Amino acid sequence: FEGVDVEYKAGKGGLPRDLWETYCAFANTDGGTIWLGITQRGGSLDLHGVNEPEKMLSDFWNTLNNPSKTSANLLRDLDARIVRMENPDRALIRIDVPRADRHQRPVFINTNPLRGTYRRNFEGDYLCNEAEVRRMFADQAEEPADSRILEGFSLDDLHLDSLRQYRNRFVSRGPHVWQGEDDLGLLSKLGGWRRDRRSGREGLTLAGLLMFGREQAIRDPAAVPGFQLDYRERFGEDPEMRWTDRLHLDGTWEGNLFQFYQLVMQKLSVGP
Repeated sequence: FEGVDVEYKAGKGGLPRDLWETYCAFANTDGGTIWLGITQRGGSLDLHGVNEPEKMLSDFWNTLNNPSKTSANLLRDLDARIVRMENPDRALIRIDVPRADRHQRPVFINTNPLRGTYRRNFEGDYLCNEAEVRRMFADQAEEPADSRILEGFSLDDLHLDSLRQYRNRFVSRGPHVWQGEDDLGLLSKLGGWRRDRRSGREGLTLAGLLMFGREQAIRDPAAVPGFQLDYRERFGEDPEMRWTDRLHLDGTWEGNLFQFYQLVMQKLSVGP
């Protein structure tokens, strides 16, 4: 049945209009399979097939390779094929859509990525907002955003207690070759400190700052000025009640990802 990686479409009157939204959504998420000629009705599938499958498959390839309709053709020849049925006049069409790599995303329709980029969530295709689209474009860079070396930042911008608490958790899981590393060595192994081989420059990475940094340093204009962390619990049924407990950046704890993780895990283990 339909789910995060399977979609059924009738295709009785030709290529469904929303086929391309699903194609983009699968490509931008984790890939999936589109079946043309199948309709899901409650808990059963109606395998009615499509008319003129050869023509429909030809129309599919022509549209897929039209840059004014889709931004990228990710498919090999065998990724879209006809599946024969008992009735020789009807058949199904199976389309296997791979996940696009970060250099290809966002995959979008109708030439405008801000209005034509979709993602898959369970069995639905959802239009991405502008922030999601811009993150995909940012991820196209050869250097992943979180490995960026931050100019002007140093170990002084870290909350060293966070790094040492992480080390204690790491050691408690059993022997590991990284246990003998000093703070800088462990941070380097974790990707929080990096040396650029081409320029010779080294320093704290964005990942290291987000994970173990001081909140003030994280929110510096040269790092992530819009950084926010927010966890909310709502145990009551009253729709007017926005939350019964909340954890956010209120200055009472050092606002980095590791401290946030520890505090949230404590709440989840206690429960309502």
